[in-house]
Amino acid sequence: MLLVSPPQGNIEVSVIVRSTARPTLADALGSLGLQHGVAIEVLVVAACGATHPPLPSSCGPHPLRLVTSDVPLGRAAAANAGLAAASGEAITFLDDDDAFKPGHVAGLLTFMRSTPGCRVVHSYADAIFSDGHRELFGHPFSLIQLYERNYIHLSTTLFTRDLVLAGCRFDETLEIHEDWDFLLQLAQHTPFEFAPAQTFQWHVELGTSGAGGGANQDAPRFAEFRDRVYAKWTRQREALFDHVTTLLNAAAAHARKGQTAAAEESIRAALALSPNDPYALNLSAMIKRQAGRLVEARSIQEIAVAVRPDDPSMLYNLALVAVAQRDAAFARGCCERALALEPGYPPAERLRRQLVN
Repeated sequence: MLLVSPPQGNIEVSVIVRSTARPTLADALGSLGLQHGVAIEVLVVAACGATHPPLPSSCGPHPLRLVTSDVPLGRAAAANAGLAAASGEAITFLDDDDAFKPGHVAGLLTFMRSTPGCRVVHSYADAIFSDGHRELFGHPFSLIQLYERNYIHLSTTLFTRDLVLAGCRFDETLEIHEDWDFLLQLAQHTPFEFAPAQTFQWHVELGTSGAGGGANQDAPRFAEFRDRVYAKWTRQREALFDHVTTLLNAAAAHARKGQTAAAEESIRAALALSPNDPYALNLSAMIKRQAGRLVEARSIQEIAVAVRPDDPSMLYNLALVAVAQRDAAFARGCCERALALEPGYPPAERLRRQLVN
């Protein structure tokens, strides 16, 4: 059983850093020293074991503690050691080759405290590649999409301590994707809130897990542990899918009969079970478009596209809303994005030709 440290009244956030004493650790800790407006404790877990060098007792204005180990620790075991040592009201992680921008921790904590009932908040990651190009990683929370793929970087996530006390732990049988599995555990207790900030820098290719990108990508290993996560969560994923599908089928049937209020009620029930479910959002936007409620339809369809960005049908339906709004330029852009995802995608190709002519 993993014991958990008692809370410390003056610590608002525990930041856990799993360290193998790489040279990049100094920059990671330096970024923590620049976090202001929040009482932080920095917990550096000696994942490399007894060979980890000593560290100073502070990191900028924040106390620092080295969580020692006589033996090397895997990713999940090191994370659990950090959870056991954490005493803050909320907890987050930072890898020893990444960095927080100033204001990252205070921003997430402020968002959490200002959002009623929020126990988990996440944001974008600024993904930096070795060739210098950057990509925005992440999107608003969608439970059904989280069962499908991990679009949340652990270091963009702040979660309350009570979730650890409820039993959420990293699965030490997983060599990688342990963070994804942990997020799925959190999601069984509470929906996540999304803060559209970009204050975490992820150096995608510097790690060695094989779960990143570029030089840090091991496709066979990635697939092996992805499939383990799928297998572990099959029952919950399929139960959610079946329940939501039943509700959306009912909503579609109501819509065909012109029973808009009943259709929207079924969609609301689906979204209560599966927050930001892209198929529920897509159906809702279609119903609102047909009813002439175009501003609402566009706003909802944009969220559907955000949470399922690689689906050309979502972009096509967004284009249809834009056409109804007489926004031909935006509609063409949506069609072009859909065709970039799936060249020759017939609905987008037809609509694009109509818009050009």
